[in-house]
Amino acid sequence: MRKLILLLAVIGFIAITAATKTSSVVTDKTVTKTILTDDKYKACIEACEACITSCKKTEMMCSKMKDHKMDKCIKLCKECVTECTAAVKLMKENSPTAKAKCLDCAKVCENCAAECDKFDMADCKKCAADCRKCEKTCKEM
Repeated sequence: MRKLILLLAVIGFIAITAATKTSSVVTDKTVTKTILTDDKYKACIEACEACITSCKKTEMMCSKMKDHKMDKCIKLCKECVTECTAAVKLMKENSPTAKAKCLDCAKVCENCAAECDKFDMADCKKCAADCRKCEKTCKEM
């Protein structure tokens, strides 16, 4: 009986040790992946995140105005948020398709900036500037 208990204890110890080693290996890969992503995509991620913030703010402001002149601006801001969010996600994952998504993002940002520039509100001007910066960094990817 003692031998059986000792054998089960050893098996349990080996199982716990194996599980712990596997976890640390996965953690090490995650850390390495994060470092690569930060170095490679840092400027573009920051530009996309600033663009997302400006577009959300502008879209909300324009929606409150209930003016049909702003419909295209609202639509493009929403598209810009969607594209920038997708690009950021792929860059953070270090995806091989991140560069292609950044080019799509740049096109939408260019259109959004052109539309926002048509209006004199400070939020629209800031959105246009942030979209242009995002467009530039995405094209450089």
